[in-house]
Amino acid sequence: MDILSRIQHDLSEGLSVIRKEGTSLFLKTMTEVDLVKYRLDIYKTHSRLSALYRELGEKFVEAVDKKDSPFFSRDDTKSLIEMIDGVRIEEDQYKKEIESLRELKKQ
Repeated sequence: MDILSRIQHDLSEGLSVIRKEGTSLFLKTMTEVDLVKYRLDIYKTHSRLSALYRELGEKFVEAVDKKDSPFFSRDDTKSLIEMIDGVRIEEDQYKKEIESLRELKKQ
């Protein structure tokens, strides 16, 4: 009976280690998946920013060609600049999330 209780104890310890390591690997994997998602979101915000800057530049060139001096006071220009600021804030939030995930990953 002594050998059976020892085998049972060893199996119990082994399963405990497997559960612990499995949980650890799962959490690391989820952290990596979140990092990839945030990197993708940052890439998307860069694309949106690029498109918004391009649109703002085109409107500015158009205003210069037409000698339209109140360019920055127009409503469409103001809304475009507000959109750019909003996307920048969104990008900063993603960067903060990535930093917090990296800190979590170090632990």
